[in-house]
Amino acid sequence: MATAVAVAVLGTVVGCAGPQPTDSARLDAEAQEHAGPWADEFAMALEKSESDSEREILADGVVTPTELEQAHDGVRRCLADSGLSITYRREGGFDVGGRDGGSPGMPFEQSNAALEACETRFDAQVTFLFEQTRRNPARLDEATIEVECLVTAGVVEPSYGRKDWEADNETGDFPFDPMSEAAQACDRDPLGLWYER
Repeated sequence: MATAVAVAVLGTVVGCAGPQPTDSARLDAEAQEHAGPWADEFAMALEKSESDSEREILADGVVTPTELEQAHDGVRRCLADSGLSITYRREGGFDVGGRDGGSPGMPFEQSNAALEACETRFDAQVTFLFEQTRRNPARLDEATIEVECLVTAGVVEPSYGRKDWEADNETGDFPFDPMSEAAQACDRDPLGLWYER
C-alpha cells in the first residue's frame, strides 16, 4: 500500500503573503492581468523557482490543467529514477510509493528527500498556484469564505464567525473534526466552484 505523504490541511493559505517580489521577478502586463489578484504570488514563485520548466509554466500568470499535468509528469519521471512512484489525488494531495505500487521500500527521510528534489525541478509552486487560483480565483478573504462554507454545510453554528475560525486555525484546535468530509470539502473548495460534494 502506498504511503500517504500529503493531505489537505484546513486553512493552508492564511498568512502566506510574505515579502513582495523584486522588480526583476514581476510579471509583464499581460501576465499580471491573467494572474489577477494572485500576481504577487506568481511573481514570487518565478523569483524563487530553480526550474526552467516551472518558470515557463508560471511566466504567463496562469496554470492550465495541461501545465499541471506537465509538472506532475516531470515529478513522476524524476521519482521513477529513485525507484518511487507518485499518485496525485483529484481532490488534492498525493501518495508516494514504490514503482510496483507498494510501499516505498526505503526510509521516509530518503523518499521525502527524493520527492523534494524532484519537486524543486518540476513543481515547487505549480500545483499550489493551480489549486489556489481554482478554489479562490478572486482571492477573497480566506477566513470569510471558509466560515461561510462551514456554516452552510452545517459543520458549525451560524454564531461561529470569522474571528473564531482565525483563532482556531492559529492553534489547530477546532470545535469540529477538520478531517471530516464536510470540513475537507470546504477547505478544498469553499466557494463550491469545482468539487462535487
